[in-house]
Amino acid sequence: MRRHAPKLAWILLFAGCDGSGGLDAGLAPIDAPAADAGPPPFWPSTLPSAATLGTRRGRAIARTTVHVHSPLSHDACDGSGWIEGRLAQPECLAHFRAALCALHVDAAMMTDHAPHVNEVDFERALWIEGDDEPVREGGVIVANRMACPDGHRVLLTVGSENELMPVGLRRHPTDPGGTRSLVDLYDARDADAIAAFRAAGGLVWQAHTEGQSVDALRAATVDGLELYNLHANIDPRIRENLLGLEPLSFIDDLILFTRPALRLPPDLALLAFLEPNHVALARWDALLAEGMHVAASGGCDAHENAFPMELADGERADSYRRMLFWIENHVLVDEVSPDGLAEALAAARFYVTTEVFGSPVGFDFTADATFEMGETAPRGATLSVVAPRLPDGWPSDPPPALRVVLLRATPTGAVEVARGEGDLSYVASEPGAYRVEVHMSPEHARAALGSRAERLLREVPWVYSNAIFVAE
Repeated sequence: MRRHAPKLAWILLFAGCDGSGGLDAGLAPIDAPAADAGPPPFWPSTLPSAATLGTRRGRAIARTTVHVHSPLSHDACDGSGWIEGRLAQPECLAHFRAALCALHVDAAMMTDHAPHVNEVDFERALWIEGDDEPVREGGVIVANRMACPDGHRVLLTVGSENELMPVGLRRHPTDPGGTRSLVDLYDARDADAIAAFRAAGGLVWQAHTEGQSVDALRAATVDGLELYNLHANIDPRIRENLLGLEPLSFIDDLILFTRPALRLPPDLALLAFLEPNHVALARWDALLAEGMHVAASGGCDAHENAFPMELADGERADSYRRMLFWIENHVLVDEVSPDGLAEALAAARFYVTTEVFGSPVGFDFTADATFEMGETAPRGATLSVVAPRLPDGWPSDPPPALRVVLLRATPTGAVEVARGEGDLSYVASEPGAYRVEVHMSPEHARAALGSRAERLLREVPWVYSNAIFVAE
């Protein structure tokens, strides 16, 4: 969507009020010098290759970003990434590329707005440069294997976020009737536009599910939707009007991470505002309960356009690296290629993770040890959940507390059928769509948060699985 999070000055206008007439009592001014503060306590800022997460029944795990904006979006890079047909901020593109490499992202499904994705040749939208390797089908470039300094490659694909969010396109769509311009086509959500997106090799996704009705989602026959989007948690209008949250209740906690003297690891600023998107989850559950096989992803929606102030690590608060770190999708693929990624996403063979709290090592969800997420198992199948653990070398003393929940979708939301603190096993005697949520109390961050730990620590979502269907 074209709405974007408030600029820093707008946020700070409201930041002086915590409901009691002022910011946290005794805090230093926001521009207080940090010369004597020292660096924040250690918290990982990069991720190793997803190969360290192992395989699942012969398939690799591909760390995949679904919904991210390159400088080509009209509102990216503080609104000045792409001007008059050229890249106006090369440093913003450098940030984008460096972030994907630092986090060892395997695939980034770019979702640039129209304008300006509709104004450039398809190849130009892939940002091919240097040692990148164009991916060709029939001699035509359809994707880009972006080169990282350490030899890692990131598969970049083109998509667009407007009324709908086609992802993984192999070319620009064309209007079947030949009457609409490309920008009008990208902006549409009617049947012809949906057919055009699919004919161009894309999957049809819905961003910001909280802003759509179940009827609209059903009518668009979406392949996937967002069960969470970072933007929705920080835009006061979305929080209040669509999510039923206090619009600015997160501001005081967020401001703590701008104060060098407090020595809080900036990447843990997600604790200030992370909330489950219950509205989006309920709409997804309603579709699942109807028998629709629709996938659900997490979207970082990064633009580098919302909060430009540098935090204690020298990066802007909304840096590409930070937002990509906050939420990712782990996709079980036969290969990291346009075909391999499209097949796995369409099949809903993936799960969502707030990876900044640690990669969910070992997480798995199957039926009868063979049926994957997105597949249909027979009635009476045994659903098995392997609870995740923190990666080796991650802060872990004390360990996080987990709540693992198995849910069944109903038209009015999910109902809990089993829960525990570790692995789960459940015989599904009732047909329907079953999914898993893993919630974490991130106690392993306590030392890093110091005296603010009691204020900031609370249960947060760590993993959302896609659904396994149990037949009648």
